[in-house]
Amino acid sequence: MATYKNHNYTINRVGGEGKGSRAGQGIYAESSTPKFAIGEKLELGDGRVFRYAYASAAILTGRAVSTDSVQLIAADTDGTFTAASAGATSITVSDSTLGSATKDLYAGAYFGNITNGEQYRIKANTVAASNVVTFTLYDPIVTAVVSSDDYMLTPGIWNGVITTTVAGGSYDRMVGVAPFAITSGYYFWLQTEGIAFVLNDAGTVALGDMLQVSDSTAGAVQTDDGATDTVYVGQAMMASAADKHFAARLNLGG
Repeated sequence: MATYKNHNYTINRVGGEGKGSRAGQGIYAESSTPKFAIGEKLELGDGRVFRYAYASAAILTGRAVSTDSVQLIAADTDGTFTAASAGATSITVSDSTLGSATKDLYAGAYFGNITNGEQYRIKANTVAASNVVTFTLYDPIVTAVVSSDDYMLTPGIWNGVITTTVAGGSYDRMVGVAPFAITSGYYFWLQTEGIAFVLNDAGTVALGDMLQVSDSTAGAVQTDDGATDTVYVGQAMMASAADKHFAARLNLGG
């Protein structure tokens, strides 16, 4: 094997430790308070990529991780908007489904106007008062909102993550792998790209196999089963026996 210079520092100068990084939180550290913005990207020189995430439940080492749907609100078709002009940076909605909203529960999530097709990222939201919530947006709206418009809220990918359920379950949208055991309610760097160590399920994996979320074991992956609706999450970089961790090259969108 050729000799080459080796390093373990970031190339985008966001976080982590080592040459090229800012003071902050290492990739094997967790924090009870956020050190970076949710979704912040950390890319290492060896191709590994991490996103800053919040764990809404405890996660074991090497487990596949999914977005938690606690923030997801189904499409509302009751026309509950307060009218807002083009250029406005806040939108107010009155809806019983928002009755338990806490301050900034939806920060970093997405506000979609089902009627006109526009979507905006949410910067902050007020506490629900008699089912009324005001959402502050990062960008001004392009098209005026009328009271009869309908909406949908979509959670931020990394703001509230949990262990994946089996494929076809409610939480099978794999967004990364936990590099170590994470405490519920803590912030950490979730790996999304590059060589990661992840749990295999009860089957065997061969070198080079394309991988998907497991059909039988929560938090694990398996060899692609050939189903037409399979979402590939990476490729095996080594063979693996059942119920063991192994090296896989993740491909989860960075």
